Amino acid sequence: MILKQLTIEGYKNFKEPFKIYFESGLNILVGENGVGKSAIIDAIRTILQEDEYGRGGIRETDFHRPFDKNKRPSGTDLINITTRFTDLSDEEKIAFLPWMENDDQAKLSLQIANKPTARGRLKRLLWGGVSSSSIFEWELMDTINCIYLPPLRDAEARLCEGRGSRLARLIQNLEKTKLSAAKEAGILHPLEEHVNSFNQEVANDEGKPIARANHLIRQSLQEAVGQIFGQDTRIKFSEISFNRIVENLRLFFFPNIDESTPTEAFRGLEENSLGYNNLIYLATVLAELAALPDDEPEYLRLLLIEEPEAHLHPQLQTRLLKFLNAQAKEVGFQVIVTTHSPVLASAVSIGSLIHLSCCLESQPKAIHLSKCGLSEKSSQFISRWLDATKSVLLFAKGVILVEGIAEALLLPILARKVIQEEKKLYSKNKEIKKLDDAGISIVNMNGIYFKHFMQLFCNINGSDAYNLPVLCSGITDNDPPKDSRPTPSNLIKGNNSALQLISCINTSDYCRLFANPLKTFEYDLAMERGNIKVMSAVLADLWTSSSRTVIPELAVMRTTDWESEPDNSKADASYRLLELIENDDIGKGLFAQSLAEKLDSDSALLESFHIPQYIHNAIKWVLLGSL
Repeated sequence: MILKQLTIEGYKNFKEPFKIYFESGLNILVGENGVGKSAIIDAIRTILQEDEYGRGGIRETDFHRPFDKNKRPSGTDLINITTRFTDLSDEEKIAFLPWMENDDQAKLSLQIANKPTARGRLKRLLWGGVSSSSIFEWELMDTINCIYLPPLRDAEARLCEGRGSRLARLIQNLEKTKLSAAKEAGILHPLEEHVNSFNQEVANDEGKPIARANHLIRQSLQEAVGQIFGQDTRIKFSEISFNRIVENLRLFFFPNIDESTPTEAFRGLEENSLGYNNLIYLATVLAELAALPDDEPEYLRLLLIEEPEAHLHPQLQTRLLKFLNAQAKEVGFQVIVTTHSPVLASAVSIGSLIHLSCCLESQPKAIHLSKCGLSEKSSQFISRWLDATKSVLLFAKGVILVEGIAEALLLPILARKVIQEEKKLYSKNKEIKKLDDAGISIVNMNGIYFKHFMQLFCNINGSDAYNLPVLCSGITDNDPPKDSRPTPSNLIKGNNSALQLISCINTSDYCRLFANPLKTFEYDLAMERGNIKVMSAVLADLWTSSSRTVIPELAVMRTTDWESEPDNSKADASYRLLELIENDDIGKGLFAQSLAEKLDSDSALLESFHIPQYIHNAIKWVLLGSL
């Protein structure tokens, strides 16, 4: 049995009915801040009655209230939260018969009214199945084990001794069967026998510190209040109760795993790092889920984790998530994780990722990446390529996909000029000066892999799949024959296979693919007005060859008035520049970095540098969703 669907209405930022679907095993919620990841976790905790971390119940501020500066905010009157459970076994279908909505699903609903009673409580109604008037069987809630780990968890406090000890809960689950058998037989559990024997030995060891202290306390009490009013005392290691015994246990650590390490070498968790304490805590929770006895009727084991990356370096983040994924499959529990870490997002297959966003819509939207109509080949490709760099596209308000390092380095600088030129179009976003201000990420695909990546944002294959509602621009090259020298009046058909996708992509709601009209990124930059002068100056500073012809050649380019030169001359110079840029001693990456630094440090130079229209359009689309 798994939690398959969650519907939220009127709660926090979910005004209209919002639906999100989960799969068995690991589910990872990704997306920018403020789209409702934590609200989803809170909604699950609320309806499943999970309150270990002090969930204070629903408050008036939890009812949806729209942001409108011209009106006094008025919230909704009702919160509705519904969960649907699927993949029920025959035994589970019988157990959850009162909740069954049809032959395949069990349904649990919660409604909370924004009308406090005389005692200040909000009226709530919880029911299973179709009818809210049916009698609710609370026993079924005990068969759902929902564990929540908050983002800023105090792992040391949760593992220390006391009633709330996670360590005690683990040991109690491990011994649940033996405890029941001992209670039924009217005998002590073996651990209780050991502690009882130790207590007897300690208390009866005359002349030892504990026995002497106990004698002195009893004597003082008797002298103070007399024998009639006095009380007896007994110093013991622990009460002879299994629960009290394990609640007083502490967990210690040693930085290396070695079976030969002596017990006295271990230290208290207060001396450990926050990150490793978090790992120990999570390991304890997973051990608890795995240790539940088979005869205990727990039909759903659900683990909710917010930001597991807290205090962990990237390698540990990756190992942790892969371990969670493996454990979820092996032990048979469901995990729902929220994260802002590109490292975590890139550590699993896209089948585990659920993307949340608002984009052009005010209502949040959840899209499971496995439902984006990706072919098996594309799915495998993206899963391999979603490294920490490329997975930032899952957290962005908009995405620009580029072919290589040169575009990735120069585009942020060129975008500043485009935004400045088009600032009249961005009146509602006056503070936008660069792509970062708008939450736009540039993703270098290291190739022309638009067919794979853009399937996340539009239906290239013509299917009825879902798409991420995030604005996406792609920038690609025309790529005619390498020895060609195209001009605006003499265009040459390119060999780039991505060009065939433009007609399909550019009719979608969120996606556009823009190609340069001439040849390559650097060639087309050089062909714009007087850009050759700037680019040749940068190249001259980089050139270290002893060639007697290159430096004078670049010096001529730097002094020529290219805006008055014919296109054929500019094409010859652009072709030559591209040859020199691709020289083994320089390369596109180094040249792009140097040109970016030059333009970034000289605002007047950036102002005079001309940006090709296709780049202008790509930036404009991802910011506005229009041209």
